[in-house]
Amino acid sequence: MASGKRRIDPLSAQVDRITAAETGTPASVEARVDGAYANAPSVADTHLTNFHQHFAQNYAEEKDDDLYFRVTRAIVVAARRWRKLANERVKAVGQTMARWETLFLVAFSGEELTQSDLARLISIEGPTLVRMLDLLAKEGLIDRSQSETDRRVTTNRITPRGEEVVAEVMGVTNMLRADVLRDIPKEDLEHALRVLSRVIQRINEIR
Repeated sequence: MASGKRRIDPLSAQVDRITAAETGTPASVEARVDGAYANAPSVADTHLTNFHQHFAQNYAEEKDDDLYFRVTRAIVVAARRWRKLANERVKAVGQTMARWETLFLVAFSGEELTQSDLARLISIEGPTLVRMLDLLAKEGLIDRSQSETDRRVTTNRITPRGEEVVAEVMGVTNMLRADVLRDIPKEDLEHALRVLSRVIQRINEIR
């Protein structure tokens, strides 16, 4: 396994901020809202009640609107809080979740991934992704080279050192996953996974 700590680079932190900001909520407000939802689930009901009271005259509520709101809100809050907590843990080994996700995909997608492939998979595009890939290559975690079939395309391959980093971060996050999920019955987790898989499939169909 890789040893020693590496200073977190500003670029990787920027990628994580971009990922977290995709839902459009400023960080300070996001932290307060997410904390409230985590500590008191009834806060969702309070917010909905306030919303309905404010728009009582001109908002036609559909039967399942509130349920759908609670579900999507829970998904967003859980994802934000997971990423924040995971980033705090992997910082101890000098990484971020954005870097780890990129390395994981490059290592285990079963094919060489181009920049376009990665942009689609992790929803980070443009110069930010290029700089992160260049930095990972500079650190010896991936190899970047021109495609043999299309010289305009750059492909990315994991290196042995990159594989070590992937395994190291996976060890850290596996312990965190166990801390978060171990008290939830396995049947509930399997059901949640099936539901989330259907949600993801439907989002992909709508896009």
